[in-house]
Amino acid sequence: MSETDPAARAFEDLCAEMTVLRRSVEALPQAWRDNRPPDYTPDLARLVKALNDVGARMKAIEASPTLKMTPQAYGQGVRQAGLSVCQDMQAAFHTAIRAVQVERQQLTDIVGQARTQDRQNWWVLKVGLACLAVGIGFSPILTYLLPSSVGTRVASFIVGGQDRWESGALMMEADNPESLRHMVRANRLVDASQDRIAACKKTANETKMDQPCVLTIRPDGS
Repeated sequence: MSETDPAARAFEDLCAEMTVLRRSVEALPQAWRDNRPPDYTPDLARLVKALNDVGARMKAIEASPTLKMTPQAYGQGVRQAGLSVCQDMQAAFHTAIRAVQVERQQLTDIVGQARTQDRQNWWVLKVGLACLAVGIGFSPILTYLLPSSVGTRVASFIVGGQDRWESGALMMEADNPESLRHMVRANRLVDASQDRIAACKKTANETKMDQPCVLTIRPDGS
């Protein structure tokens, strides 16, 4: 086989290629270990889960009646919702207005009752004053017309004494204080000499003659 034989040359080239291929195959495991790509399994699992969630949400959105509505139906729904809101607001306003009217009426009633009560109180006061004036004006006449025992009791009540005796003393003191003091001193003198006065009176009755009596005079303040 000559050096220029094409078959021989092709065989030699094939052998060389096989040698290179064999070396490459032998080095492939080491190169695979050195250049192993990262493990994307966890990331891919999360991605798949997220895609599934998105798919489920898309199905829920797709099943929503809103997406199936026509523009006319959607506009009608918006109008209905707006009308419902307006009706609710109108009802709330009417309720508030009625509440204000009720409170105002109650306040008016309270003010009216207060005014009525004031008028009644003023009327009662006027009637009381009129009755008092009439009573004061007619009390002397009534006292004069009533029996003496009743009249003196009425006079004692008007004067303000604890009894008729004290009321009489108050009236005498107001009219003539000096005479009242004389009466008080004379009463004290009689009280201090009751025994002597009784003895003298007995003797006078027996003898039918005036009898002098010696009285005991006590100093003022004793």
